[in-house]
Amino acid sequence: MQTLSNRVRSAFARRFLLSLRRATHRLPVQLETLQRQRVMVIAPHMDDEVIGCGGALLLHRTLQSEVRVVFVSDSSGAVSDPELAKRLHDIRRAEMTKVRDVLALGSVVELDFADGALMRHEEAIASRLAEELRTFRPAQVLCPFPVDGHADHQASAVALARATQLAGWDGEVLAYEVWSTLWPNMAIDIGAVADEKARLIRMYASQMGDRDYAAAVLGLNRYRGMQHRIELAEAFHRCDAAQFRALTACLDRFDS
Repeated sequence: MQTLSNRVRSAFARRFLLSLRRATHRLPVQLETLQRQRVMVIAPHMDDEVIGCGGALLLHRTLQSEVRVVFVSDSSGAVSDPELAKRLHDIRRAEMTKVRDVLALGSVVELDFADGALMRHEEAIASRLAEELRTFRPAQVLCPFPVDGHADHQASAVALARATQLAGWDGEVLAYEVWSTLWPNMAIDIGAVADEKARLIRMYASQMGDRDYAAAVLGLNRYRGMQHRIELAEAFHRCDAAQFRALTACLDRFDS
């Protein structure tokens, strides 16, 4: 059952999406080529990094970019039984380690906040993310779109926005899509790495029992590619840190 705070946040997310569409639905979607740079990825759970932007990470591997992935939750699936939760966490962490090695990630950080309850810890998460921004100094951060259809994803976006303020970081944010689509203004061609992206998603075998994330996400990527007459693309909402803070602030705007 949704908590009151989740219901309120969801209602404002819907209003935010409507207002955002009025502002952005005419924006051109630029097909871009990635450049080698320092990149940080905020992943609420272990698998979001490959679902939302696995193609981009594979292309950054080719570019030999320095990439750090920050996993926000403990990925225990909000399981109440402590023993079962630990077992699930250990399984997902082992899966993540294999994915990390394939992607040749420079570093991985695990914040270990409670899966399914990140909204309760946004300020603490923001403090930890601010420290990562200060120490890693990325040029670009990838994270979920502020109104992605999962409360943990929204909380991660809100925490990142706060972290950019705490750290005085003013780089570029690429917001990715997982549980709901966004209105993109940027896309990248992932046709050359799509099969490997699907394999990476399927490496999180513990999450594939009742649904095929790889097939679903590659279907979305195929749809995103149509606009550019290419086979597959990942779409993003690109903005600077100040614009990202303004976007996330809409989630908590209590106006009449």
